Amino acid sequence: MRYEKRLLACFLVFAFVAQGQGNTFNKVRYNGGSVTTKVKPDDWDNKLTVNSDAIVLALKDGQIVTIVPKQVSSLSYGQEAHRRVGTAIGLAVLSLGAGLLFTLHKTKLHYIGINYTDKDGKNQGLLLQGDKSNFRAIIVALQGVTGAPLSVSEKERSEVPAGIAVQSVKESAGGAAGAAPSAPAAVAQETFESVTVTSNPDGAEIYVDDALVGNAPAVLKLAPGKHAIRAALAGYKNWVRDVTAQAGTEAHLTATMERNQ
Repeated sequence: MRYEKRLLACFLVFAFVAQGQGNTFNKVRYNGGSVTTKVKPDDWDNKLTVNSDAIVLALKDGQIVTIVPKQVSSLSYGQEAHRRVGTAIGLAVLSLGAGLLFTLHKTKLHYIGINYTDKDGKNQGLLLQGDKSNFRAIIVALQGVTGAPLSVSEKERSEVPAGIAVQSVKESAGGAAGAAPSAPAAVAQETFESVTVTSNPDGAEIYVDDALVGNAPAVLKLAPGKHAIRAALAGYKNWVRDVTAQAGTEAHLTATMERNQ
C-alpha cells in the first residue's frame, strides 16, 4: 500500500511539473460540444495540448480550438461531463458534433468535460474522452492550469486521481446525477422528451435524424416534434423507428436486430 501511494504521489508531481512546459495527449476522442465536425466520436488521434497559456484541441479534420485557461468555468468527469457540457451548449442542439451529449452510457468510459466562455462571453463546452492510460494525466493537467474544481458523481469519484479538488455530485433515486443550479437544466426537464434506447444484441450504434449519438443502451433528449431513430450494427439489418417527441414524456424502445442473410 505504501509503495502504491508513493507511486501515485510521484505521478502527480511529475504531471504538475510537466504542465509548466505543456502536456500533449494524442489519444483523445472528441465526443461532442460546441464544435460542429465530421470527426467521428470513436476516432482517436485528435491532439490535446495543455499548458499555462492555452488549452488547444486539434481535431483530425484540421479544426483548432483554443481556450484560455482562465476562461474555463468548470471541469467534469464521467456521466456528469455529459450533463454539464450538454447544458452549456443547449440541449436543443442535435448535430454530429453534439449528438453524443444526449446519451448516458452505462459502460465506464473516461469522459472529460470542459465548460468555458468564449471571447464574446458565450457559454461553450467540449466533451472529450481520454484513454485508460492518459485520462488521469489529462485531468491533472487541466486542473493544474485552470484551478477549476472537478465535478464528478459519487460513484465515479474513485476513478479520479488523489489530490484533485473535487465537487461530488449526489445521484437521484433514478440513478442520474443531481442537476447543478442552472436555469437551462430546469428548462430541459420541461421541454424535452426522454427516450431510452436499448438494442439486442447490445452495443448498436444509435442515430437520431441521421446524426450518430453513441451506442446502446442510451438515453436521448429530443426536441418536441418528429424524429427518426436508427440502430446499426455490423452484420445486422438497420432498425428504424419514427417517433414524435412530446414535452414532459418518456418512452422506451428496444431495437431487436435481424441478421443479414
